[in-house]
Amino acid sequence: MKRLTVFIFFISISVLLNQAYAQSQGCKFAGKVTDEHGQAIELASVSLNNSLVAFTNKDGLFEFLNVPAGRYDYRITFVGYETVSGVVAINAHTPQLKVQMRELGLQLKTVEVTARQQAMGSKSLIGQDAIRHIQPKSVTDILQLVPGNLIENPTLNKLAQAHIREIDGDRNNALGALVVVDGTPVSNDANLQVLGTARFRASSGAQADGMGDQTTAGRGADLRTVSAGNVESVEVIRGIPSVEYGNLTSGMLIVKTKMGYTPWEVKAQADPFSKLLYVGKGFNLKRGGAVNFSADWSQSWADTRKHSNGYDRLTFTGGYSKTAGRNTFSIKGAFYSNVNNRKDDPQYREMQLRFTNKNIGTRLSVSGKYHARSTFLSALLYNLSLQYSKTTDQHDNLVSNPDGVITDVRTPGIHPAIFKNKSYFSKYEILGAPLNLYGQVVGNKYLQLGTANYTNVKLGVEFVHSANHGKGLLFDMQNPPQSMGTQTLRPRAFKDIPALNTLSAFVSDKLSLQVFQRHLTVEGGLRVSNLFLNKRKSGGKRGMFVAEPRLNASYTLLDKTCNSWIDELSLTGGYGISNKMPTLMYLYPDNVYYDNVCLSKYGEREEDRLALLQTDVIGQVGNPDLMPTHTQKWECGLTFRIGKVRGFVTYYNERHHHEFGFESRLYWNRYPKFSLPVEATLPKYHEETGDVSYLHNGVRMMAGKTEQVDMSTWSRPTNNTRSHKHGIEYGIDLGSLSLLRTSLSINGAWFHTERTDEKDQLRYVDYNYDYVPVMPSGSGYIRDRVNSTFRFVTHVPAVKMVFTTAVQVVWYESERAVYKQPDGKSRYHQFTYEGHEYLGVAPIGYYTRDGHYYPWSADAERDVVRQRMMGRYYLYDFEKDVTHPWVLLSLRFTKEIGKVAELSFTANNFPNVSRWHTNPHSLSRTQLYSAPYFGAEVKIKL
Repeated sequence: MKRLTVFIFFISISVLLNQAYAQSQGCKFAGKVTDEHGQAIELASVSLNNSLVAFTNKDGLFEFLNVPAGRYDYRITFVGYETVSGVVAINAHTPQLKVQMRELGLQLKTVEVTARQQAMGSKSLIGQDAIRHIQPKSVTDILQLVPGNLIENPTLNKLAQAHIREIDGDRNNALGALVVVDGTPVSNDANLQVLGTARFRASSGAQADGMGDQTTAGRGADLRTVSAGNVESVEVIRGIPSVEYGNLTSGMLIVKTKMGYTPWEVKAQADPFSKLLYVGKGFNLKRGGAVNFSADWSQSWADTRKHSNGYDRLTFTGGYSKTAGRNTFSIKGAFYSNVNNRKDDPQYREMQLRFTNKNIGTRLSVSGKYHARSTFLSALLYNLSLQYSKTTDQHDNLVSNPDGVITDVRTPGIHPAIFKNKSYFSKYEILGAPLNLYGQVVGNKYLQLGTANYTNVKLGVEFVHSANHGKGLLFDMQNPPQSMGTQTLRPRAFKDIPALNTLSAFVSDKLSLQVFQRHLTVEGGLRVSNLFLNKRKSGGKRGMFVAEPRLNASYTLLDKTCNSWIDELSLTGGYGISNKMPTLMYLYPDNVYYDNVCLSKYGEREEDRLALLQTDVIGQVGNPDLMPTHTQKWECGLTFRIGKVRGFVTYYNERHHHEFGFESRLYWNRYPKFSLPVEATLPKYHEETGDVSYLHNGVRMMAGKTEQVDMSTWSRPTNNTRSHKHGIEYGIDLGSLSLLRTSLSINGAWFHTERTDEKDQLRYVDYNYDYVPVMPSGSGYIRDRVNSTFRFVTHVPAVKMVFTTAVQVVWYESERAVYKQPDGKSRYHQFTYEGHEYLGVAPIGYYTRDGHYYPWSADAERDVVRQRMMGRYYLYDFEKDVTHPWVLLSLRFTKEIGKVAELSFTANNFPNVSRWHTNPHSLSRTQLYSAPYFGAEVKIKL
């Protein structure tokens, strides 16, 4: 609450300052942007102090009205051209600014093929030169330039998701990484491609056959749907984003696609595992404005011998942009689809298994900026978007049914069942139709505070609607897909699930001041959001409300005015709170169905057959205690520049609470078991009494009846894990050695991740065992990794060539399983079970078959039967496994051929190094190096 008060005070002071200067006289600032040949460049972006933005018209002209007098940093960018920046003093007599932009190419003296650290906050900006040098197949391939990330072989065969400050992929880390394309968040919140949450949790398959490998329910968006060929730049915010962005925890990616005139570009990529074709072009229109389009087709296989395990993609993008006076307007659309989606393999046909994953979708956005002539607002920004897709998971296989009976009822009670073969063919489909509507309106007011100081206040409102209008899970009830167990499935329509509606508002201020003759920049704000829920279907919750204050700051400690050798030394830092709301899958799980066999009497004659199943239905499956994932971050660091040398170092600390998952819930199945002699005939169920009779030697008799009690578990969405992450990120660019035409940049990180359960959990032991223990929280792992990547970039402008040698060194890597108490002490102790020594974790209690709960005691641990409930671990299970240093080499080469062609080549692990790491405790082995990879790209520009 104290921090929140500080933020509100900060915003209030900024608003007062705005009002104090609101009556100041504004100036006009105009200019013209052309290329090297004097041709006007339309739709070039011109920004002042990174706050005021205008775009050039068809004549290359731009203008700012009502600009307070003062000194401004300007920055001009356009796709395919080198960025131009400088300082301008604006007053009533400032002449028109004339700027010539140079086309990007390897003939330029400076080419930036690495990620550039931004001035404030943990942000990496990856520009066009770096993107084309990487030769990405998806946006995730670009992330290898981010400090701490490792070099990986590009592929489309597996899910492409954003993982930020993460050693390995994690479902919640990907879910909490916000991806924004041209101002529009790419949402996956309405994805419901799961077979049944109560039994199979977040999987679309009932078995490990690869069916669920392509689905992203409960995860982040699949970035393979965003064509990397049409990307102009990617900004990765590793730390604390602005309050303009919400519903995130890990960080975010801001992807900007091409806008404005671009030449024809045709390129082909190939490697032993994939191929890609791309074409794109941007046209200037006679009446002003520009149209852009691109298309690509790509295909990838994990194993070239098995083309069934592949991924095929087809994408189209298009856009229209126009500047009218000082106002801008843009429409952008995208289409993506799996082309060859049928996974059909001779080996699978022998197993009588076939499955399909299909995803077809579109995105459409309308955005722009309106500049009013009044002084009340500097600009009004708006963004409206629609995202819609059709997702299909289809599965065919042979199902074994040991009980030989099935039912299609949905109401609880004992019902006649259907005799079925012990094995049969089953087919199910999961048909989803996720829909996301997004709208945001932001007004900002910029004011100059004296000559060099300024403040920029933003106030915005945002609304998000997420729903799924698909037909849902479909299958023939006479041939159900489940194979074993009493917990069964029923078809479910996704369109009956309530939609998610989120309303948000935010206020932020960016303040730039001279303090003690040094530059201070502070950007802070507050965001509030409310998720509206269906109380009846969500477990009793009407909604979820969150408040998120955030702050980033930078202060210049040293510059050229106070010393002779350090150009700039700045202290950076930030603090922020963010939250990720639950998705539809977590908020509205499916009902739970149990079908227990009461009688299965099969006779040669139809009238001598009778099968009875008791169906139990659990309808209240929503979790009333479910809450958003909550994250607190703080970080501090230094940035510096000494001549050509520049660098940064940042310490970060993140605590993620209430991460999403599933918990096991215990259910007592109580049902009757009827026994009949083999020679019994004409069995009959008496619904009014709940008894079964049969005919024996001409006499009708009552069947034997016993009460059966089974303990079963089902899965419910919950918040069950927490993560504590801290570490150091660093980067240094040593500049270029002119004699060798080679520059050296180094970046890397120390990542420390501790991820543990934050809730007690059931541990199901055995069907015939009379106890189910409740295990304490605290189980998890601790992982560390220290790595550096040395990039030697040789650039020869005379021959239009750039060559990069990357040396990736993993200095240290370790992993250790933990089971901790809240005070940090270990929960396990050594004990003897069946004559062997183990490390044991005692339950906090246990349930019995008769429905009672008992707390754990020392007597239970000594009891031969009940000590089986102890969590047993080998004596080495909690020992640390340390991996010794290892080095990976990577080469990248790009050569321009005249002005019309470009050739690129990539080689990862080209010495074909193979090294296995053996865990000295468990003796398990892990391959450290990826397989050698060689890829090439040919590009034609017209």
